[in-house]
Amino acid sequence: MLEQRLYIIIGLLFLPMKIFAQEDIASKEDILVEQKQISFDTFFFEALQQKSIDNFDKAIYALEACQDIDPDNLAVLFEFSKNYYYQNKYTEAEYYGLKAMQITPNNIYILRHLKEIKLKKNDFKGAIKFQKSIISQKKDEEADLIYIYIRSGDIESAKALLQKLERENRLPDSFNSLRESLLQEKTSISQNNENLNIPTSRLDKLKKSYNSDNDFETLKQILDRELKTKQYLILLSDSKDAINKYPSQPFVYLMNGIALNKLRKYNEAIIILGEGLEFVIDEPVLESQFMEQLSLSYKGIGENKKATSYYNKMLELRK
Repeated sequence: MLEQRLYIIIGLLFLPMKIFAQEDIASKEDILVEQKQISFDTFFFEALQQKSIDNFDKAIYALEACQDIDPDNLAVLFEFSKNYYYQNKYTEAEYYGLKAMQITPNNIYILRHLKEIKLKKNDFKGAIKFQKSIISQKKDEEADLIYIYIRSGDIESAKALLQKLERENRLPDSFNSLRESLLQEKTSISQNNENLNIPTSRLDKLKKSYNSDNDFETLKQILDRELKTKQYLILLSDSKDAINKYPSQPFVYLMNGIALNKLRKYNEAIIILGEGLEFVIDEPVLESQFMEQLSLSYKGIGENKKATSYYNKMLELRK
């Protein structure tokens, strides 16, 4: 009996030591978890800061440190994709965007991002697929599909969707210019079918000439003529083709930017005008035209401070 009491007493003496040891281990684990979280947050915010000042390589380096801590973090994967996108590394951007989609298949922000990547890669079939996924959640974004059809060259699908949305009274006011352009093209085609003896228009003659000689000056006349006759839809398509064919000619970027502004696609206009501006060297008149269009683009998205800045640059160049 005495022996049993001794065992109990000894057990009670060591019990607090065991409890304290367990608490100490748990405390150390909590500290490690907390330290990891602090490190993750530090690197992640560093990535955001570097991205905000266009240091995309440094941002990616910080994100890699985040990934070592949390390999499947959705925010990290999305940020990887965005940083590669801003570097025009669209294959890498798509890879990380798709990995993020595996975690949240219906994330509307990632769907929009992947659509933009597909458009940059001229993968219009892929862009249409993502846009339709967006529409399944956001019915009011169905009109954006019209522009993708236009860029893909599927004008008939663009017309059909525009007319459908108009019948349903769901066509945004911002599409009025595009609607006019589509109707103008339709009327022109109809008139040509009614009277095959109509003399060939100046634009048709220019296009025929360009098809035979591929002269850049002729192309400039074609785009200028489309602008003057307000055929913005056709101008958008032809100037896009021109960019692919003459990627270092700033004039074709300017015409594409003008078409986008006329069709109220201001964010896209800002991107394309920025790309074209890089090729403008010692041409103050042309540069002033870029400034004017950028001013209109920023005004269109409500960034009045930037709009005023570009407008003042335009005035300075035109002195």
